[in-house]
Amino acid sequence: MRTKTSVQKVVAVAMTVAAVTVVAGSQQRRAPYTLDDWMTVTSVGSFVWSPDGTQIYYTSDAGDSGTDEIFRIPVSGGQPTQVSRNPAGERPNPKGNLELSADGKTIFYTMSNYFQNIEDIYRLPASGGPATRLTFNDAIIETEPRVSPDGKTLAYFSRTARGTKIFMLDLQSTPAWPRLFDPGPKFERNPVWSPDGKTVAFFREGDIWLRDAAGGEPKALVSAEYPRGNGSPVWSPDSRRIAFTNGSSGFDQIGVADVATGKVTPLTYEATDHDSPSWSPDGTLVAYIRSTGMSRDVVVTSSDGHGTPKVLATGKGIRRSPQFAPDGKTLAYLETTATRASDIWLMPVQGGTPKQLTNSMGRINSADLSAPEELTYPGPDHLKIPALLYKPKDFDPNRKYPVVVLLHGHPGQWNESMNMMWQYLIQKGFVFIAVNPRGTVGFGDGFHDLHVGDYGGTEYEDCMAVLDYLKTLPYIDMTRKATWGGSGGGYMSLAIATNSPGTFQAQVIRAPVSSWKNLAMERYVSPARFATPTREPGRAREEFGGAYTDIPDRYDERSPLNFVEKVAAPQLLMQGLRDSSVPPNESKRWVKRMRELGKGDLIEYVEYPDEDHGLSRYRASVRDELVRIDRFLFEHLKLDRPKEKTSTAQD
Repeated sequence: MRTKTSVQKVVAVAMTVAAVTVVAGSQQRRAPYTLDDWMTVTSVGSFVWSPDGTQIYYTSDAGDSGTDEIFRIPVSGGQPTQVSRNPAGERPNPKGNLELSADGKTIFYTMSNYFQNIEDIYRLPASGGPATRLTFNDAIIETEPRVSPDGKTLAYFSRTARGTKIFMLDLQSTPAWPRLFDPGPKFERNPVWSPDGKTVAFFREGDIWLRDAAGGEPKALVSAEYPRGNGSPVWSPDSRRIAFTNGSSGFDQIGVADVATGKVTPLTYEATDHDSPSWSPDGTLVAYIRSTGMSRDVVVTSSDGHGTPKVLATGKGIRRSPQFAPDGKTLAYLETTATRASDIWLMPVQGGTPKQLTNSMGRINSADLSAPEELTYPGPDHLKIPALLYKPKDFDPNRKYPVVVLLHGHPGQWNESMNMMWQYLIQKGFVFIAVNPRGTVGFGDGFHDLHVGDYGGTEYEDCMAVLDYLKTLPYIDMTRKATWGGSGGGYMSLAIATNSPGTFQAQVIRAPVSSWKNLAMERYVSPARFATPTREPGRAREEFGGAYTDIPDRYDERSPLNFVEKVAAPQLLMQGLRDSSVPPNESKRWVKRMRELGKGDLIEYVEYPDEDHGLSRYRASVRDELVRIDRFLFEHLKLDRPKEKTSTAQD
């Protein structure tokens, strides 16, 4: 076994790496593909319509910076134009939270200059040009810019030492200081202007509240006869109604509330999740996303609660963010499948054939990739555990294949969306199985909450139970098994390493939690450093049932750092130093303890100074990870590397 004890550092600054720019219509190639081919795959993150309906603005990592930039593309089709640019010599940072002014002349967006979640707000001419920074505090989160319909005021929320508070910024006066929307002690976030500009809806204390934009006392939107847990407010075009979600049934449902009376008209009520309501311009229809297990559909229904919902886009895949065109004739949405990256699609509201507007697959042909089989296997108590099974495109049932068990973060779900890194390795001869143990989201509160009070116990048993299922597959080589997980999946990797040493022959790990005590302490004493827009840093974790001071034994017994001496399998551990979800010290302590115990030959540790929690901020980082993971798995699973062939362009 190769010994590696020094910490490697990879600087993922895009200016030092030759980035491949990918645009719609790039020529695809035949498999097998080179690493350069794979690195042309990109992804669309979010989008907004222009007010005249002729353009769509969106974010994608297809630009020259190697991270998310803002683009504009004609709805009629054609080549996209990159709108955002970065000052020469400065590290480019991903853009997000797009907001377009009502006149279509100005884009507002957020960008993190240091840690991933510590966002500031910027303003940019929609035609392109220099951006103007509107907020400056890199020690707190300032996010979700929402410009008033008249373009004079910007609402946003900030996570301060007092919690989340909404601020208003005068866009006409220079200089102008942001002022508190409500100076009181209660926390609020997610401001949304009414189309007439008179009222702001916002989230407070688990519910939707309304307040006049000019001031006054706020009031709850939904009548008290309905359960709380309302969120995601979206105003109707006439400012008289609000579509929203409610999770009291155990699944998120969508309803419409009358602003004047609080009366609710339910639009959905079924045992599946619904989200992302969007109004048609005439207010007669509401589009939304409906979950179908590990896929998501686009549905349209009447806003008055009558009529039959109509499914516009369905099939295995994940669809997000449906938005009506300004003329109401077309619905735009994001779609990804297991073999296609996230792109913008257009669908006639009356139904018909969808049109793909952007193309993020670069030189990769989706027909050459592997679609998974959806399955369930029994947990230790025979609870059905959902999973996705991937086989190489040239799968031969008479061969034996190494297997990688994929462990997702917490909370999370593996679903029918594309993961380029997985496909890259699957086509090299691996079988992948992505497991969704109890605690996974997307299957209802009941399935998720089964892990509460026993975090690291029930999920661990569900993940290990997949081995009994794999033993039934004659093409799996049970002597060549690996795990791959990040964040909560990284924690589960360490739990497997210390509870079942030697079961797996290799482990790929990203940003794991190694000590729950240390994590709670670090998050609690550094709330600005390790906060997210919606997560309150606290001492207690509901998954354990209390704080460390209340139940120290439970925290200690579920912390792999206390059992490092049991580790027997080699590990590739990768950590971003700008991670604001899991402190980098969680990885550093693990590596230090491994070396103290003479297990340095089992740990390969890589730090990415410019990366955040997902290690996907820059394409340069992703490329480096792929090279390392590829080499690590082939080496430690003792695999013969197939001969590489040169790909050729299609005729």
